[in-house]
Amino acid sequence: MIDVPIEYFIGISFALFSIGIVGVVATRNFLLMILSVEIALVAATLLATVFFYATAEGDLMTLLFAIWSVAATEAIALIAFYRYLGRYETSLDVSRLSKLRE
Repeated sequence: MIDVPIEYFIGISFALFSIGIVGVVATRNFLLMILSVEIALVAATLLATVFFYATAEGDLMTLLFAIWSVAATEAIALIAFYRYLGRYETSLDVSRLSKLRE
């Protein structure tokens, strides 16, 4: 089995998180923003999994089940929000979502 240092995973997580944050800041398209948030969450999940595996003696499946539960809940909420936007024929451009402020 190949023993990969934790520093590599920290670097990959930092790079993915940075890509996600830049994606949220750089675009005005709602779907691209959600994709960027997902990339940042994958980075956080990778980092949490690596640290849990390296430091804890517990069951890794417990952590992964919690992460998957949060991801499934987020996906359901995003689908509901997307259907809500589609019902009113609203653009997915974030700068045009002024109706949500009122």
